[in-house]
Amino acid sequence: MLLERQNELKEAAEALRLAAHGNGSMVVISGPPGSGKSAVLSEIGELAAGLATGPTAGSVVPGRPLVMRAYAAPSERSFSLGVTRQLLEPVLKSGAFASRWCSGPARPALAFLQGDPESPRQHTATTVRALLAMVENMSQERTPVLLIDDLHWADEGTLDWLDELVRQVPHRGILVAATVCEGEPAAEPPGVRPVAAAEHVLFPAPLGAASVDALILERLGVPADPEFISACHDATRGNPLHLVSLLQECQSRGVAPVAAEASRVATLVPPALRRRLLLCLQEQPPSVLAAARALQVLGDGADPQVVGELAGLDRVDREASLWRLRRLTLVVRQGTTLALAHRAVHEVIEDAMPPGERNRLHLKAAALLRYRGSTPERVAGHLLATTAPLDDDSVAALRHAAEAATLRGAPETAARYVRRALRDVPPHSEERARLLVELATVERSFAPSVAVRHITQAFPLLASARARAEALLTLTPVATGATLLPLGDAMRQTARELTATEARPADRRPLEPRLEARLHHLCDIDPSVLASAAGRLTGLGGRPEMTHAGQRELLVALMYTVTVSAALPAAQLRTLAARVLAHEPARAAHVHTMLPLVVPVSVTADSVTGLMSWLDTALADAERRGGRLEQSVVLSEQALVLLAQGRLSAARERAVRACSVIGPQEASALSLIALAMVALRTREPELVDGLPERIRGVHENCVLAGLLTMVRGMKAERRHEPAMAVEHFLDAEYALERAGWRNPVLAPSAYWAARTLHRMGEAERAEQLCEQHLEQARAWGAPSGLGRALALRAAVTDAASAPSLLREAAGVLEGSADLLTRASVLLRLAEAVAPRHAAEAEAALRTSYELAVDCGASRIAARAQEMLGPAAVGVPTRGRLTSAERMVARMAVEGLTNQAIADALGVSRRAVEKHLTNCYRKMSTSGRSGLASALEDAGLFEPTGASAQPAETIRPQGAA
Repeated sequence: MLLERQNELKEAAEALRLAAHGNGSMVVISGPPGSGKSAVLSEIGELAAGLATGPTAGSVVPGRPLVMRAYAAPSERSFSLGVTRQLLEPVLKSGAFASRWCSGPARPALAFLQGDPESPRQHTATTVRALLAMVENMSQERTPVLLIDDLHWADEGTLDWLDELVRQVPHRGILVAATVCEGEPAAEPPGVRPVAAAEHVLFPAPLGAASVDALILERLGVPADPEFISACHDATRGNPLHLVSLLQECQSRGVAPVAAEASRVATLVPPALRRRLLLCLQEQPPSVLAAARALQVLGDGADPQVVGELAGLDRVDREASLWRLRRLTLVVRQGTTLALAHRAVHEVIEDAMPPGERNRLHLKAAALLRYRGSTPERVAGHLLATTAPLDDDSVAALRHAAEAATLRGAPETAARYVRRALRDVPPHSEERARLLVELATVERSFAPSVAVRHITQAFPLLASARARAEALLTLTPVATGATLLPLGDAMRQTARELTATEARPADRRPLEPRLEARLHHLCDIDPSVLASAAGRLTGLGGRPEMTHAGQRELLVALMYTVTVSAALPAAQLRTLAARVLAHEPARAAHVHTMLPLVVPVSVTADSVTGLMSWLDTALADAERRGGRLEQSVVLSEQALVLLAQGRLSAARERAVRACSVIGPQEASALSLIALAMVALRTREPELVDGLPERIRGVHENCVLAGLLTMVRGMKAERRHEPAMAVEHFLDAEYALERAGWRNPVLAPSAYWAARTLHRMGEAERAEQLCEQHLEQARAWGAPSGLGRALALRAAVTDAASAPSLLREAAGVLEGSADLLTRASVLLRLAEAVAPRHAAEAEAALRTSYELAVDCGASRIAARAQEMLGPAAVGVPTRGRLTSAERMVARMAVEGLTNQAIADALGVSRRAVEKHLTNCYRKMSTSGRSGLASALEDAGLFEPTGASAQPAETIRPQGAA
């Protein structure tokens, strides 16, 4: 099948027609390798052969074509007049015609063609004239059509003979057609002199997409998807040889021409094409090979001047070599830069390059690019590709590239650069220690446990206490593995060294509180440390200093320790937590400090106002920086806040995503705590089943161990083994109590044990545990914890006392952010007082319904609506929007985009989307189109034309 060659064949047919009328010519078919030159030449032969056949084919008919073919090859260039022999020897088989054509001046041609082809007396002037006369005799009776493939590889004798013949062609009925490959050294002037006299030069163009489609159908037998056609066209650039080889490879590998396989096309390198390219490159001059190797090393987007410098070529040789590579279609232009044409060219050059040469070129390329001010990561790419030892400048370049990769949000790439630099640094040097610290700094974002090992290796190699302190402080406190015992000993030793000198430099002072903060966190299972934390925190004063990050870290560590031990009331810690957040910018970097612990403190103290928007900003920063651990920790923080708000579905989604982002093996302790707390609250113990045993059995984190023990108790409950469940709950209570962890909100094991004992009928034990839990909740003072404890006491006590306890719980919970607990307690209160206090019950049900709808508790909302009965008509299901939701809804109706609303209010886009979703649900509409009318019906929005504040003047709360 010959596609898109109609114009070339039309021109050749016209030349053939003129030759039959005595006006001969030469047709040259030129182009890069694989462009279909030989196919066009063969088609010209078929056209001529078609004219030579017919009812009078056996007789002599003037002008009837006589087709002669020859194929030149590099290996046969030493045979003088070898290609001429290929053309004329078959004529001898034509019997009587041959005797006439070899008569007269052409008589010596007969002896030459019948003689030994290796005779040294072949190329004589008499022989050349005889061969010319033979063709002239042919033209008296027929139209000689001489077809020569790869004319540039013909021997010198043939080229001389053909040069003489072409001069006579215009006056004779002779057609000469030959193919010449662009870019081959032998094809360049003055190598092929006859080409200069050609009247017709044909340049077959690359195939278009339609022809690629037709070839795929012919070769593979089925129609191709557009994506597959496009992939084949892009991979081959319309080169027929490349395309046919590619389709043969697809057929042998069973690659179907469907969209799903389109991505595989670019990865296939047909062996036939590889061999052809290798032979083509081997015939090139050394300067062309040098330029090709330089392009392969530099990759796409190479500057031609850099290519020349890397190849060691001057300007003239560089331009000539690149020109030849472009003529061979091995190189393509990309604006002002160059690139190898396709993957096959890359692989052929790569395979033919010795390893030593590859290393030399990559090192030289790195030096050239660094001198020219190229990007650090492009320089580092060449240093990564070499196995040769690196000098100090190269190591510095890798470190610079690691910084650049970290800034653009690619910590794993940054780690690759630092690891490569480590290979050529002395094993016991301080320089190696600094590189190990840099490696741990980037690894902590995706492999914190590996970062711990590298800090452990670097620690003894660092000379100063300050350097050792900074190395230890790079570790993420909430990451698993960061609480290993050797690190605790190292921190204590370093802290002693820092405080040993009375006159400490100013740059050491911020390190001391940060080390003290981490030591408090490492020892939070030591009862003596827990007992001293309250005194240390109180000693900082009512308004502790927070000017620098070290002071804030120490404050958070002390607050967390005091929180788990419940040594101070929640109200005091709530105020301190709010002050810390006011001083701390919302960034992803807070994950690697003690700051994440402020979230469990705030959650336990039931003080999460404004915390979600702060975390939204931190999450956006983490996503931009590409740190998986940072994203995981912030998602876990959000899960804890949502759990404190009673929004279980959203909390579950964040907790599960937090573990999937980093993987359970590297999940932080905070992520595991959040997942376990969500599993308990949503009653889905299977959420923690995917955690590896190595993490699930960890006893470094007391609250995590207690929570996982409680999850096992929940599983026992679901297996209808209440006694085993109580045993698990009490085991968790005992372990927490022994470690000094007495906060009733963090791991409420007594709460769960009392519930289970009550269901088992052991009222006395249930009441004892319940009373103990209530006493702790009152001492702690957080509204959510106290409200749940009072509700539990109401459940286990007698029916007469329940209403007063539930009323107290409802009153306490009015100051709580936990919407779910509030809705549940109000529903239970309504159920308890409905027989005697209908008005109180109805008010409680209405509020319970609204809260349940707000937090997505469908069961509570359905039960409240059912109990209201006919009064449910008055339940304000529409229009119960919070102030933030009303503002977002009005701005959306006025035409602002979600991003514009987020910018105006100073919140994240995700927060805006969440508010709009709540608005759609509460207003019973599916989108913005119906939101305006729903707001107008509810009296929350004035229609267009009414007096209303324009959208441009709306400001976030607190803005000037």
